[in-house]
Amino acid sequence: MKNRRCLLLSGLVLGAFRFAAADPAVATKVYVISLTGSEVHEKPSFQSKIVRKIPIGAAVNAQQTIASDDVKQIGAGFALQGDWIKVAAPGYTGYIFSSDVTKRKPEVKNEFNGFVYVDLLGAKKSTRVEKKKQPGATTNSAADYAILETTEYANGTYTMTTYDSCFDHDYTFRHLTLPEAYHHMISGYSGYDVGLKGKKLQQPKLIARKGNVYTFTCGFGGRDAAQDLKLTVKANGVITISSYDCT
Repeated sequence: MKNRRCLLLSGLVLGAFRFAAADPAVATKVYVISLTGSEVHEKPSFQSKIVRKIPIGAAVNAQQTIASDDVKQIGAGFALQGDWIKVAAPGYTGYIFSSDVTKRKPEVKNEFNGFVYVDLLGAKKSTRVEKKKQPGATTNSAADYAILETTEYANGTYTMTTYDSCFDHDYTFRHLTLPEAYHHMISGYSGYDVGLKGKKLQQPKLIARKGNVYTFTCGFGGRDAAQDLKLTVKANGVITISSYDCT
């Protein structure tokens, strides 16, 4: 099972994800990271007819990039900037928006219930564990200490802090674009609500903005203990993600 917890990301309103113009004779492979797939439009415009949808995790050949001022609106005051990418495959040709894809090959994961998502942390490099006394602690009992387990990955760092049956989860991305980090977050905190009428996809939704901090709902309804899903992109381009939950 994947780690399902809410996140804190510090940041900018728009995240550019630009592709260099591709040589028409040499296609560039890109991977869909949008949880609900990437819509292929007949022309490079959101108003253009949708000819098909490419599912999350799928690879597609990018033949050409067309610069654009278009943005994909996520919520009030937050959007993903991008360009249009011409793609072609047997049976269709069209255009996808670049904020839906990445040049990095993601890890595609499947849950037991058929839920498919992507992980953009990259290859695991190292792990270290630290023990720190909590502020205000007066004894040397186990409850007075927090355990920090930090794992370095190719594209970021993840730290889980355990204390008093609660857990903080902090991610730091130094190499991902805002669209990449956003889709990693959506993949990690969405899931199916299964009921009498079948299963319904629940995704985080933007509910508030304070400065460059964007707060989302968790994507699990009332089924998960995770709290505080937030998104921020720092001025230096670093994106951080954090959350907490208690048992």
